Amino acid sequence: MRGDERRAGSGFGRRSAERGGIGRLSFLGSGAALIGCLLVLSVASGAPSHACDQPPGQDVYKVEHERFGEIGRHVVTFSCQGDDLVVETEISGEVTLLSLPIYKLAGKYREVWRGDRLISFDSEVDDNGEKFEVVARAEGDHMLIDRRRGLIEAPASIVSDHPWNFAVLDRTLLFDARRGKLRHVRVEPAGKEALLIGGREIAADKYRMSGDLERVLWYGEDGSLLQSQLEYGGAKVLVTRQE
Repeated sequence: MRGDERRAGSGFGRRSAERGGIGRLSFLGSGAALIGCLLVLSVASGAPSHACDQPPGQDVYKVEHERFGEIGRHVVTFSCQGDDLVVETEISGEVTLLSLPIYKLAGKYREVWRGDRLISFDSEVDDNGEKFEVVARAEGDHMLIDRRRGLIEAPASIVSDHPWNFAVLDRTLLFDARRGKLRHVRVEPAGKEALLIGGREIAADKYRMSGDLERVLWYGEDGSLLQSQLEYGGAKVLVTRQE
């Protein structure tokens, strides 16, 4: 394991008491390649232990492009499977030009967490007709990731770049949820801001991610993701939690 790859769960957020140990999500995209980027940006909070005392529920996010307007939606559902936490995400998006669809995206992710460790991840994505699939499984002290280009081995601490929990901020290595490619990143705090969410102002902690992924993330005081931003092709794309 690389020295900068940290223990799984060391970055989990602050929501366990109110949500049975879980957090939230987000995504982004832009242009014809834009919606592919929707898959890249998704984050939330979690807890030091993902005990599943009660189903945490569901979160909905709206995806907006500064030129195309609203282009997509993400629905994340949290449930229990015994003591394990199950996180299922459904993503959908469409870009239109002169009322005609020029790009479509549809996909599903399924994650299973046991305590503070990701034990399985499955994704199926239709990216404008091109199909992608990733299957990841925890095996001893590592994670096996099977993707279209073959099987790779990664540290046990790795999580996908659909980081629905706050742990993504404490990782230097992620895997691409669509292609299974490894991505090296770094995250730095960027101060505090007030965001308008659901018609009300909410205080947020801001973070910047750089390296193989470039994005901006805003979290509420409880650790849940409020908003994320990606700049692609000179245009901003926002993913915002709906209240």
